[in-house]
Amino acid sequence: MNYIRIIPIASILVIFAGSTISDAYAYIDPGSGSVIIQGLIGALVGVGIAIKVYWAKIRMAIETKFSKS
Repeated sequence: MNYIRIIPIASILVIFAGSTISDAYAYIDPGSGSVIIQGLIGALVGVGIAIKVYWAKIRMAIETKFSKS
C-alpha cells in the first residue's frame, strides 16, 4: 500500500470532519477547576520531592561539570 497517497486523503477527511462539528454548548464544571489546580500542585510537590531525594546526585553532577580541573 502506498502511504504517500493516504496522507493527503486522511488530511482532507480530518479537516472536513473538524469543520462539520456543531457547537457543544458545554461549560467547565466548577469542580473541574479545583481538580486541575490539585493536579498542578501535586505535580509541583512531586518535582520538589524528587529533587530532594536526588539532591546529592544532582549536586555532584553540577560540581563535576563546573569544577575547575
